[in-house]
Amino acid sequence: MRFPLTVTDVVEYAFCPKFTYFINILGLEQFEQKRGTVSAGLILHRKHERDNLKYIPKEFTGKKIIAHKFFSTKHGLSGKIDEAIETSNEIVLIERKYSDNHKIYPSLKIQLGLLSVLIEDNLHKPVHKAIVIFSKTKRKEVYVKIDDVIKKDAILMLNNTKQVISNGIMPESNFDNRCLNCCFRKICPVGSLNTTE
Repeated sequence: MRFPLTVTDVVEYAFCPKFTYFINILGLEQFEQKRGTVSAGLILHRKHERDNLKYIPKEFTGKKIIAHKFFSTKHGLSGKIDEAIETSNEIVLIERKYSDNHKIYPSLKIQLGLLSVLIEDNLHKPVHKAIVIFSKTKRKEVYVKIDDVIKKDAILMLNNTKQVISNGIMPESNFDNRCLNCCFRKICPVGSLNTTE
């Protein structure tokens, strides 16, 4: 089994458990860099890493942390934050998304929960909130409360991801709209039986 897992590995499991099987057991690649939205998102992240070094929202005072990688031996997990603000008594996580869809999906909550756990394990300060900044055609900030439920759900998802990798058995999943644009739909038993392409 490949450890540490990354936050991305677990978010992919949260999106669809079969992703974990295809990527980590069969060794298949997504080639997501060929997708325009992914490429544009990477460009946006690089721009903010370079140009946004000192900006801190008005309601916070503290030290800015940008594009920092964290590792947790306890959880066998690694991940890279977009940004965070370290105040005197807490860390505020900032996550950037290249999207006009401002909904906080379960997989995004898993991402925020895992990044919060990594921050707390390494910086020894609590994470109580995250700011998700959506910016494609319009910029919108969405505040997310990071509580124990989000963190526990994230750790449960991490353990489920590890379970799929350790047992090597393809997990169950159901067909839904995510299957229509999935890079594995032609080989997936669920996606291939329900799509015409």
